[in-house]
Amino acid sequence: MSSRPAWVRAVGGGVAVVALVVVAVVLVALAADVLRWDRELRETDIAYAAGTSSSWTPDTLLPRGVSEGLLGVGDDVDFRDAVARFWASDPRAPLRVFADVTRRSAAERGVARLAEREQNTKRKSVLITLRSALLLEEARNSPTQRQVFVRRAIEQLERAVRLDPGNEHAIYDLELALKLLRASGEGVQGGGDRRAPLPSPGAGSATSGSGF
Repeated sequence: MSSRPAWVRAVGGGVAVVALVVVAVVLVALAADVLRWDRELRETDIAYAAGTSSSWTPDTLLPRGVSEGLLGVGDDVDFRDAVARFWASDPRAPLRVFADVTRRSAAERGVARLAEREQNTKRKSVLITLRSALLLEEARNSPTQRQVFVRRAIEQLERAVRLDPGNEHAIYDLELALKLLRASGEGVQGGGDRRAPLPSPGAGSATSGSGF
Protein backbone atom coordinates (compact mmCIF):
# COMPACT_ATOMS: atom_id res chain seq x y z
CA MET A 1 0.00 0.00 0.00
CA SER A 2 1.34 3.45 -0.88
CA SER A 3 2.67 5.53 1.99
CA ARG A 4 1.73 8.79 0.25
CA PRO A 5 -1.45 10.48 1.49
CA ALA A 6 -4.44 10.28 -0.78
CA TRP A 7 -4.46 14.02 -1.38
CA VAL A 8 -0.85 13.85 -2.68
CA ARG A 9 -1.80 11.12 -5.13
CA ALA A 10 -4.83 13.12 -6.20
CA VAL A 11 -2.77 16.27 -6.80
CA GLY A 12 -0.15 14.28 -8.69
CA GLY A 13 -2.81 12.75 -10.90
CA GLY A 14 -4.35 16.17 -11.52
CA VAL A 15 -0.99 17.62 -12.53
CA ALA A 16 -0.42 14.74 -14.94
CA VAL A 17 -3.82 15.31 -16.53
CA VAL A 18 -3.13 19.05 -16.88
CA ALA A 19 0.26 18.31 -18.43
CA LEU A 20 -1.30 15.95 -20.94
CA VAL A 21 -3.92 18.55 -21.84
CA VAL A 22 -1.23 21.22 -22.31
CA VAL A 23 0.83 18.90 -24.51
CA ALA A 24 -2.25 18.06 -26.57
CA VAL A 25 -3.09 21.75 -27.05
CA VAL A 26 0.49 22.53 -28.09
CA LEU A 27 0.49 19.67 -30.58
CA VAL A 28 -2.80 20.85 -32.09
CA ALA A 29 -1.46 24.40 -32.34
CA LEU A 30 1.78 23.14 -33.86
CA ALA A 31 -0.13 21.13 -36.45
CA ALA A 32 -2.10 24.24 -37.38
CA ASP A 33 1.11 26.26 -37.59
CA VAL A 34 2.63 23.68 -39.96
CA LEU A 35 -0.17 24.46 -42.39
CA ARG A 36 0.16 28.20 -41.82
CA TRP A 37 3.91 28.22 -42.43
CA ASP A 38 3.56 26.04 -45.52
CA ARG A 39 0.84 28.26 -46.96
CA GLU A 40 2.72 31.46 -46.07
CA LEU A 41 5.98 30.36 -47.69
CA ARG A 42 4.22 29.12 -50.82
CA GLU A 43 1.93 32.13 -51.29
CA THR A 44 4.58 34.70 -50.37
CA ASP A 45 7.04 33.14 -52.81
CA ILE A 46 4.45 33.64 -55.54
CA ALA A 47 3.78 37.21 -54.43
CA TYR A 48 7.50 38.01 -54.28
CA ALA A 49 8.04 36.60 -57.77
CA ALA A 50 5.27 38.93 -58.94
CA GLY A 51 7.09 41.92 -57.46
CA THR A 52 5.08 42.33 -54.26
CA SER A 53 6.85 43.24 -51.03
CA SER A 54 7.03 40.11 -48.90
CA SER A 55 8.00 39.16 -45.35
CA TRP A 56 7.37 35.39 -45.01
CA THR A 57 5.97 35.85 -41.49
CA PRO A 58 2.62 34.10 -40.95
CA ASP A 59 0.25 34.67 -38.08
CA THR A 60 0.81 31.64 -35.86
CA LEU A 61 -1.02 30.17 -32.89
CA LEU A 62 2.20 29.52 -31.00
CA PRO A 63 4.74 32.34 -30.60
CA ARG A 64 6.31 32.75 -34.04
CA GLY A 65 9.83 32.08 -32.80
CA VAL A 66 8.70 28.89 -31.06
CA SER A 67 6.87 27.45 -34.07
CA GLU A 68 9.68 28.54 -36.40
CA GLY A 69 12.22 26.73 -34.27
CA LEU A 70 10.15 23.58 -33.74
CA LEU A 71 9.35 23.28 -37.45
CA GLY A 72 12.87 24.12 -38.60
CA VAL A 73 11.76 26.79 -41.08
CA GLY A 74 14.11 29.49 -39.77
CA ASP A 75 16.75 28.70 -42.39
CA ASP A 76 14.15 28.87 -45.15
CA VAL A 77 13.01 32.30 -44.00
CA ASP A 78 16.58 33.59 -43.54
CA PHE A 79 17.50 32.48 -47.06
CA ARG A 80 14.48 34.19 -48.58
CA ASP A 81 15.15 37.38 -46.60
CA ALA A 82 18.79 37.47 -47.73
CA VAL A 83 17.82 37.08 -51.39
CA ALA A 84 15.15 39.76 -51.01
CA ARG A 85 17.64 42.17 -49.42
CA PHE A 86 20.09 41.47 -52.25
CA TRP A 87 17.58 42.52 -54.91
CA ALA A 88 16.27 45.39 -52.76
CA SER A 89 19.79 46.84 -52.79
CA ASP A 90 19.35 47.31 -56.57
CA PRO A 91 22.70 45.62 -57.28
CA ARG A 92 22.95 46.71 -60.92
CA ALA A 93 22.32 50.40 -60.24
CA PRO A 94 25.23 52.85 -59.90
CA LEU A 95 26.00 54.11 -56.41
CA ARG A 96 24.88 57.74 -56.40
CA VAL A 97 24.41 58.64 -52.74
CA PHE A 98 25.66 57.33 -49.40
CA ALA A 99 22.34 55.58 -48.76
CA ASP A 100 23.00 53.43 -51.83
CA VAL A 101 26.38 52.39 -50.42
CA THR A 102 24.86 51.62 -47.01
CA ARG A 103 22.07 49.50 -48.50
CA ARG A 104 24.46 47.61 -50.78
CA SER A 105 26.93 46.98 -47.95
CA ALA A 106 24.18 45.72 -45.64
CA ALA A 107 22.99 43.32 -48.35
CA GLU A 108 26.52 41.98 -48.86
CA ARG A 109 27.09 41.49 -45.12
CA GLY A 110 23.78 39.67 -44.76
CA VAL A 111 24.48 37.36 -47.68
CA ALA A 112 28.04 36.67 -46.50
CA ARG A 113 27.03 35.88 -42.90
CA LEU A 114 24.23 33.56 -43.95
CA ALA A 115 26.45 31.83 -46.51
CA GLU A 116 28.95 30.90 -43.79
CA ARG A 117 26.36 29.20 -41.59
CA GLU A 118 24.11 27.74 -44.30
CA GLN A 119 24.19 23.92 -44.23
CA ASN A 120 22.33 23.29 -47.49
CA THR A 121 25.03 23.21 -50.20
CA LYS A 122 22.75 24.41 -53.01
CA ARG A 123 21.52 27.41 -51.04
CA LYS A 124 25.05 28.11 -49.82
CA SER A 125 26.21 28.12 -53.44
CA VAL A 126 23.44 30.57 -54.38
CA LEU A 127 24.34 32.92 -51.53
CA ILE A 128 28.02 32.89 -52.47
CA THR A 129 27.04 33.62 -56.08
CA LEU A 130 25.01 36.62 -54.93
CA ARG A 131 27.96 37.92 -52.95
CA SER A 132 30.23 37.54 -55.97
CA ALA A 133 27.76 39.57 -58.05
CA LEU A 134 28.05 42.39 -55.54
CA LEU A 135 31.83 42.14 -55.75
CA LEU A 136 31.67 42.49 -59.53
CA GLU A 137 29.49 45.56 -59.13
CA GLU A 138 32.01 46.89 -56.62
CA ALA A 139 34.64 46.45 -59.32
CA ARG A 140 32.52 48.52 -61.67
CA ASN A 141 32.36 51.35 -59.13
CA SER A 142 36.06 51.16 -58.13
CA PRO A 143 38.20 51.47 -61.29
CA THR A 144 41.46 51.65 -59.35
CA GLN A 145 40.64 48.46 -57.43
CA ARG A 146 38.91 46.68 -60.30
CA GLN A 147 41.28 43.71 -60.51
CA VAL A 148 41.16 43.19 -56.74
CA PHE A 149 37.37 42.92 -56.67
CA VAL A 150 37.22 40.78 -59.81
CA ARG A 151 39.75 38.35 -58.32
CA ARG A 152 37.75 38.15 -55.10
CA ALA A 153 34.61 37.48 -57.13
CA ILE A 154 36.40 34.70 -59.02
CA GLU A 155 37.44 33.05 -55.74
CA GLN A 156 33.84 33.15 -54.51
CA LEU A 157 32.42 31.85 -57.79
CA GLU A 158 34.88 28.96 -57.90
CA ARG A 159 33.75 28.08 -54.38
CA ALA A 160 30.11 28.28 -55.43
CA VAL A 161 30.70 25.94 -58.37
CA ARG A 162 32.55 23.44 -56.18
CA LEU A 163 29.61 23.39 -53.79
CA ASP A 164 27.05 22.98 -56.55
CA PRO A 165 28.38 22.10 -60.02
CA GLY A 166 24.84 22.54 -61.31
CA ASN A 167 24.68 26.23 -60.35
CA GLU A 168 24.44 27.72 -63.84
CA HIS A 169 24.42 31.29 -62.53
CA ALA A 170 27.78 30.72 -60.84
CA ILE A 171 29.27 29.08 -63.94
CA TYR A 172 27.98 31.91 -66.13
CA ASP A 173 29.36 34.65 -63.88
CA LEU A 174 32.66 32.82 -63.40
CA GLU A 175 33.25 32.77 -67.16
CA LEU A 176 32.40 36.47 -67.30
CA ALA A 177 34.71 37.33 -64.40
CA LEU A 178 37.60 35.42 -65.96
CA LYS A 179 37.07 37.28 -69.24
CA LEU A 180 37.02 40.59 -67.37
CA LEU A 181 40.24 39.75 -65.58
CA ARG A 182 41.98 38.87 -68.85
CA ALA A 183 40.69 42.04 -70.50
CA SER A 184 41.80 44.10 -67.53
CA GLY A 185 45.29 42.63 -67.73
CA GLU A 186 45.54 43.50 -71.42
CA GLY A 187 44.51 47.05 -70.67
CA VAL A 188 47.20 47.43 -68.03
CA GLN A 189 49.94 46.11 -70.29
CA GLY A 190 49.14 48.38 -73.22
CA GLY A 191 49.60 52.12 -73.55
CA GLY A 192 46.97 53.77 -71.39
CA ASP A 193 43.92 52.14 -69.89
CA ARG A 194 41.84 50.64 -72.70
CA ARG A 195 39.50 48.77 -70.38
CA ALA A 196 35.82 48.97 -71.21
CA PRO A 197 33.34 49.74 -68.43
CA LEU A 198 32.51 46.65 -66.42
CA PRO A 199 29.24 45.12 -67.67
CA SER A 200 26.51 43.97 -65.33
CA PRO A 201 27.17 40.59 -63.66
CA GLY A 202 25.81 37.84 -65.85
CA ALA A 203 25.99 39.78 -69.10
CA GLY A 204 27.65 38.16 -72.09
CA SER A 205 29.00 34.63 -71.87
CA ALA A 206 29.19 31.59 -74.11
CA THR A 207 27.47 29.46 -71.47
CA SER A 208 23.74 29.08 -71.73
CA GLY A 209 21.74 30.48 -68.88
CA SER A 210 22.16 33.80 -67.11
CA GLY A 211 24.00 35.24 -64.18
CA PHE A 212 22.94 37.66 -61.49
